[in-house]
Amino acid sequence: MDTNQISSAIGVGSGIDIKAMAKSLTDVEREPRAKALEDKISKAEKRVSGYAAIMFGLKQIQGAFKGLNDLSDFSGATVRNSNPTAFEATALPGAQLGQHTVQVNSVAKPQITRSDYFSSATQPLNAGAEFNLQITVGGRINSVKVTETTPEGVVEAINTKSGVTGVEARLVSTGDPVNPYTILLTGTDGAASAFSVAQPGTEAAVPGLGFSTTLQSASNANVVIDGLAISRASNTIDDAIPGVRLELVAPTASAGTISLSRDTAPVKTKIEALTKAYNEFQEFLDTMGNPKSTDEEYGGILATDTLLRYARDQARSLVTATSNTPGPVVSALRDIGITLDREGRLQTDSVKLDVSLKGRFEEIAAVLSGNTENASLADESTKLGIAGEALRKLEKLMATEGPILSRSKSAESLVTSTQEELSELQERMDGVYERYLKQLSAMDSVVSQMNSLRDSLSGQFEGLMAMYTNK
Repeated sequence: MDTNQISSAIGVGSGIDIKAMAKSLTDVEREPRAKALEDKISKAEKRVSGYAAIMFGLKQIQGAFKGLNDLSDFSGATVRNSNPTAFEATALPGAQLGQHTVQVNSVAKPQITRSDYFSSATQPLNAGAEFNLQITVGGRINSVKVTETTPEGVVEAINTKSGVTGVEARLVSTGDPVNPYTILLTGTDGAASAFSVAQPGTEAAVPGLGFSTTLQSASNANVVIDGLAISRASNTIDDAIPGVRLELVAPTASAGTISLSRDTAPVKTKIEALTKAYNEFQEFLDTMGNPKSTDEEYGGILATDTLLRYARDQARSLVTATSNTPGPVVSALRDIGITLDREGRLQTDSVKLDVSLKGRFEEIAAVLSGNTENASLADESTKLGIAGEALRKLEKLMATEGPILSRSKSAESLVTSTQEELSELQERMDGVYERYLKQLSAMDSVVSQMNSLRDSLSGQFEGLMAMYTNK
């Protein structure tokens, strides 16, 4: 118990709780200032959240535009194949609609050569002495040094250089009870990849390591496409039919047919994804700009911020832009049934969109993608179409030094500086409290002295009165 409490307890002093009074007086000074600073921090933190929400919405729109940015995003062709057991057909960007015949006379094969047989995978070869092999492919001689002189060692040595020789080795067990192991060497597809294996120079041949048995010869694929005979070293052919990749599987007795028809559904889905991302973004902006919104987290947090209107205008310009690669009929999204309503939302005329995609698919692809593929957004001279130009604009808008993140950084700095002000205010108020406490203590001491004097005088007067009364 301190001096003031003791004084109060024994009836000395003013009887006032000077600590409570000092705190009350300090709070009167501190609370309005602290509340103003706390409100300032709260508003700044909400703005930071709002800017983050704007960035998220723009990223959603950005992702939707990325799906329409490259010509390959408009492959838009489906393939029907009458003979999938003989070949597979895949539509690529730029596939031309139509029908083609394909007859596979032979498929490309690699050479497969077998070694002699061995009793085990670790059977010693060449009495344990190192030896060399020469693998010749297309006239190119490659030397392979075998240091681990076993069938396993031969396989490892060949595979170590398989990237150079184009020949891979594997050890296979046939199940023979006496000599079950043999080494199979496999080259790459095509007649030009035929190979031979020899032991070089004057070295004595390694007993039991002959590679003299060819199980399969290297050969090219031979196919007839639309009546034209074509030979290839690979079973993958992507330069015979524009925009179509063929994977040959097996020879056919007669020609098969592939038909390429337009599939507009994937592109329609991407366009609808763009309208959805845009509308959700606008709805979110409405929430943040409406001070009467009941949304507890985002309602009205940017109601007075000019960036809100700026972000709305920038987003609107992306979807209403006229392409810098226009077609004779289509030059903007509005020409294919994507328009803004009175509420600023994108509406889709599904019938018009279907008709446009069906009749002017290539034109729409050019309008949106600029007929570009993986084009650089940094090259301002490149015409990128609606999607590419939107991505270019969004990149600048969302850049570190762009208007949104710059505002966000400023708000974050304001939060930090205001928190420092709040801490400084508390330090000052601690000093104010101590000053009030000192002043009130002095006052209490004076009151105590006055009370003592009063009690002393009262006693003297009472004594005098008693003396005069007795007389």
